[in-house]
Amino acid sequence: MGNSVQHRSGESVKRTLVSGLAGLMFAAAVLAFCVPSAHAWWDDKWAHRIKVTFNTSSSGANIAETLNDVPVLVRLHAGNFNFANAKADGSDVRFVGPNDKVPLKFHKEFYDPQLEIGLFWVKVPRIAGSANADNIWVYYGNKAVAAGGEDRGGTYDVSRVLVYHFDEKDGAPKDATAYGNNASRFDGGSRTQAVIGNGAVFSGAGERIVVPKSPTLNFSGGMTFSAWVRLSGPQNDAYLFSWEDGERKIVSGIDQAAPYCRVVAGEQTFETPKGFNIPLEGWHHVAFTIKPSEKIEVYVDGSEVSSVPLSVPIPEPSTDMVLGAGPAGDHSFAGELDEVRLSKIALAPGWMREAYTGEGPESSMYALTEEESGEGGGQSTYLNIIFKNLTLDGLIIIGVLIAFGMLSAAVFMRKAILLLLMKKTNGFFLDSFRGTAEVVFPAAGDNEEEEDEEDEFYGSSIYEVYLAGCRELKKWLGRGDVPERAGALSPLGLKAFNAAIERAFVRENQKLNSWMVVLTMAIAGGPFLGLLGTVWGVMNTFAGMAEAGEANLAAIAPGVASALATTVFGLFVAIPSLFAYNYLAQQIKGIATELNLFVDEFLMKVEGNYGGSE
Repeated sequence: MGNSVQHRSGESVKRTLVSGLAGLMFAAAVLAFCVPSAHAWWDDKWAHRIKVTFNTSSSGANIAETLNDVPVLVRLHAGNFNFANAKADGSDVRFVGPNDKVPLKFHKEFYDPQLEIGLFWVKVPRIAGSANADNIWVYYGNKAVAAGGEDRGGTYDVSRVLVYHFDEKDGAPKDATAYGNNASRFDGGSRTQAVIGNGAVFSGAGERIVVPKSPTLNFSGGMTFSAWVRLSGPQNDAYLFSWEDGERKIVSGIDQAAPYCRVVAGEQTFETPKGFNIPLEGWHHVAFTIKPSEKIEVYVDGSEVSSVPLSVPIPEPSTDMVLGAGPAGDHSFAGELDEVRLSKIALAPGWMREAYTGEGPESSMYALTEEESGEGGGQSTYLNIIFKNLTLDGLIIIGVLIAFGMLSAAVFMRKAILLLLMKKTNGFFLDSFRGTAEVVFPAAGDNEEEEDEEDEFYGSSIYEVYLAGCRELKKWLGRGDVPERAGALSPLGLKAFNAAIERAFVRENQKLNSWMVVLTMAIAGGPFLGLLGTVWGVMNTFAGMAEAGEANLAAIAPGVASALATTVFGLFVAIPSLFAYNYLAQQIKGIATELNLFVDEFLMKVEGNYGGSE
């Protein structure tokens, strides 16, 4: 049998081999599941992208508040955008969130590659105040994409109830929000190139825009009116906005060059001071906010210029609204208007600052980086698209499933190697055992020496049962060397021997079935975890539809992708685990049967050699 050192070395090599193979296979499973793609690109079908970085610090827009769901104007021009790399109509331009995964809602106001001007309104989820770390991505360069992708109404949140871009070729202005508060009348002058695309011109002769009354134009919770204004000269108390119903009025106007806001509720009148004059040259952003029973504020170019306390709720006239004049055509405005907006809340000062710094010709709120080119223009696999639209909850469930899958793979690989080794060493031992007529005891000495001398049977479950039986025999035969005569074992000794090998048999069976519960948990739990992700994904889908107000692809894609992906991952974990479990169970069953037969064979040999003593 070789010396003790040689046997110990052989056992160490075997243990190292088993652990090393299992470790390598476990690492392979980890790599198969977890190696991320180094190609960080939203969609490979788009060949180019530009990063838009926002700066709200003191060196940029100087906005203290954090703004959510901001409709940002992204200006593309020859200095920051290569129009030759996009489609002629700009229909391949897309906007993606800061994580480079979720497409953003947007719509196009103006795009002309000949003039090299593109104006896009993008709904940015969040712009942190006093920071310069937030960003979005502009993707383009997919000449094969069909026209589409725009979501005009979804670009604005529910508080924006009217937005006029004045980008219509003819007819009255159309509301860009989902509320559809389109003008019923516009008899102003011809449109002209304004601060943002086209604008509206008023001569001061009674031209006006009439907005029909609507339940959506309810300002009981607050009100904000804003517009880009260009004065033709001093105004004779001109109304930019008016809403009158007998003794109830809301008026936002300009007297000479001073902006003001007036609220009339019965006999009470609240009007902001006219102490600030708008410069007569160029475009200026003018806004008025009304907080019910609190305050009226006037902003010019993003800064508050006047205010007055308001002690009454906002009146609720039941008549049409008028822009550019009074209801009867009086108080008419002479100048130009662009980007008229109404909100049913009093927006915070940061919103006025954002509009002024972000929408003017020279924006200080954001900057575009240089163009990046990827491997775009080709075809992106559906699997990549699904993964790019996964939601956080879907990723968490998939992470749990991956952990289950890796653990199951590690259990299968280790047990498969151990069972293979066990089957082989069991065969070696049985050949040795059946080649002798009598029981051949391990060498006398302590347990460690016995194991060292017989470690060529390392990993053999049958040898472990044999060793336990031999130890029990030695105790009952009264000496530690090999017995030389038969008939020396009493019936009680035989019972003790039988109990010893039965205990060893149970222990070896437990070892054979150890860790198999991991595979059964993966088989049973994988599909249920996938189902949980499916239900959660469907919930997210409906939530996205509710938030968007419509069943558009951008709203439902993340939820559906997570639902499908978690289901597939659940099956990916359960199906291989099922095959692995059945394979291991079959191997375990064969070894357990052989072990059971050996117990009977061993007992018969011991009874034949040492039985019969009274």
